[in-house]
Amino acid sequence: MNAPLLKESFGLIAPQKEAFARQFYERLFATYPQTRPLFANTDMRRQESALMATLAAVVAGVERGENLVPVLHKLGERHYRYGVQPEHYPLVGQALIATFVDFLGPRFTPAMQDAWVQAFEVISSQMIAAGEP
Repeated sequence: MNAPLLKESFGLIAPQKEAFARQFYERLFATYPQTRPLFANTDMRRQESALMATLAAVVAGVERGENLVPVLHKLGERHYRYGVQPEHYPLVGQALIATFVDFLGPRFTPAMQDAWVQAFEVISSQMIAAGEP
């Protein structure tokens, strides 16, 4: 994963992390309404905070060269218990990238986009592996 590009792009959204997270979930539910039931009993403000904390932890972990597999496996196990299926992950990834594009405009460079696509592929594959029986 490209730590410098992940850190730079995350740094651009961090000052407005609440707005970014809100826009992400609005996009996810509008574009993929089938994901809304997964959040039926969820405090969305808390969920938005959790999303941003998770992204921050991943970026920091990648930057420090940490082994994120155990963290991602725990996250994947939790998401599996919530009913998240492997086919949901690409939807989340697409919504995440689209939110970065909309939120940052031209500041979100193609290289940053590639870095997040690659990072999300690694993250989601680890989470899916942990949720499989």
